[in-house]
Amino acid sequence: MAIITNEEINEIRNKANIVDIVGSYIPLTQRGRNYLCVCPFHDDHSPSMSVSDEKQIYKCFSCGNTGNVFTFVQNYEDVGFIDAVAIVAEKCGIDIDKNKLNSNKKTINKEEFEIMNLTEKFYQNNLKTEFGTTAMDYLNQRGISEATIKEFGIGLSLDNNDSLYNLLLKKKYSANKMLEVGLISQTEGRNYDMFSRRITFPLWDKDGNIVGFSARIYRNEKNTSKYVNSRETKLFKKGETLYNYHHAREFVKTEKSVIVVEGFMDAIRLSIEGVKNVVALQGTALTKEQINLLKKLHVKVILCLDNDTAGETATLSNGEQLLKEGLEVYVIRLSGEKDPDEYILANGIEAFKNNLNNPMVFFDFKINYLKKNKDLSKTNDLALYVNQVLEEVANSNDNILIELTLKKLSTDYDLSIDVLKEKLKDFKKVVIKEVKTVDRIVKRKKDAYLLSADKILYFMLNGGEYIDEYRKKLGFFDDALHREIANEIIYYYQNNNNINPADFITYVSDKETIKNEVMEIVSNGMDDDVSIEIMDGYINRVDKIMVKNEIQKLKIELKNETDANKKIKILDRITELKKVD
Repeated sequence: MAIITNEEINEIRNKANIVDIVGSYIPLTQRGRNYLCVCPFHDDHSPSMSVSDEKQIYKCFSCGNTGNVFTFVQNYEDVGFIDAVAIVAEKCGIDIDKNKLNSNKKTINKEEFEIMNLTEKFYQNNLKTEFGTTAMDYLNQRGISEATIKEFGIGLSLDNNDSLYNLLLKKKYSANKMLEVGLISQTEGRNYDMFSRRITFPLWDKDGNIVGFSARIYRNEKNTSKYVNSRETKLFKKGETLYNYHHAREFVKTEKSVIVVEGFMDAIRLSIEGVKNVVALQGTALTKEQINLLKKLHVKVILCLDNDTAGETATLSNGEQLLKEGLEVYVIRLSGEKDPDEYILANGIEAFKNNLNNPMVFFDFKINYLKKNKDLSKTNDLALYVNQVLEEVANSNDNILIELTLKKLSTDYDLSIDVLKEKLKDFKKVVIKEVKTVDRIVKRKKDAYLLSADKILYFMLNGGEYIDEYRKKLGFFDDALHREIANEIIYYYQNNNNINPADFITYVSDKETIKNEVMEIVSNGMDDDVSIEIMDGYINRVDKIMVKNEIQKLKIELKNETDANKKIKILDRITELKKVD
């Protein structure tokens, strides 16, 4: 099958103006030659990202994120390179052969995904047989239609414990591979379906690949767990996935928010009722990986966890973690029923939407939570509560929020506003001591040689005349990394008869050893003036440093040499180098 070529990818990039593409996601303001915007890749409160129309690259001066139009879309949309190419092409109205795109994608875990897809189809087909009648009745009673069953891949694992095993065996998949992906268990030499006698729900990774299953009983069975979930495997890492993430992503963009619930049945119920910007934790605590998935959506997060003590506690801890990562957090606390699924079945979707349209700001939720288990008519409890509120306010930079909170405390509890402000200052001092700058990246220090070598490589990315100047006047770097990048630049130019930073970034996107260094070089050179005269200055500096380093090495060699003839040769070489120096 044909694949999309580098020439076709570069053609798409050349037709796609980075200003237009970035501007379709984030508002841009022109400042001189470049455009500025708030960086979407870190908690940015003032514009720190620069987009160059001239060089077709972007750079964040705070977090260091750099790249071309494909890199931006990759990072913003959280997709692979080829998917980013397709998105850019679509935005520019460029027709592209999807078969070519698919053939470019590297299929990792291909056999494992084939097994999981076949298993899902097998389970779904079971629902349509005579053995699936009871399960279908159960689903229909829960308000789950055939369309929903199809959308979410819901199926049935039969009573026959080895039916899945025998099917996969006929398809030439080994028992070891079935064990590896968590579909079967082995007891006394027999192979059993992990999810037998249960309704099955596939679990997906962020890209929509089936990585596991959750299975629920549907008959009155005693002494058995309601749910059985896939164990952790090479495909399935519970803490790295959010249920329904790949379905929800496109609706999240429209709604400008993502709703986070606990169980996958909550997510399915909301989706049935048309609320599709929803993901499920399949638990209560957000992991670092799940928070990163939410950050990549670039929208506000609405926490709607179960209506019990565990759900309330989890709302508090998860909300704090999300705030630390710079997300905008809101909270819905439903009353009456245990979870969104039961709430909607009992009260209807309009009641839920009324809550959804009026969520609490996380700060208000936390202030209310702090009243929990306190009798505010008692002096000690009231003092503890007020101090806890002031401690929370001390972490805020929103002067209006601070002022309103202080006035409310003063009015509600007949406290002096001046006393509250004085106490707040004490908490502010503690916060200032604890603050650490996290936005700015820590870069390794570079000496004069490395800085000048970076500049030479950047100049080489700006045209063949700079490559010729390097080959004529230097032609070599002492260190392996710069030498490798220079060779890649020369190779790229010879094969394409053209070069620019934006296209070269695409070229090195899969070259792990040099990609990060190239990004840093482009980032640091983005606003530089480029001329042969300036480049020659860097070449002269690098040449002198390399000569000086060579002399030092020879002096050490001379000191350790015992052979008189070899010493003479070393001295002659030192003399020659000093003339050059």
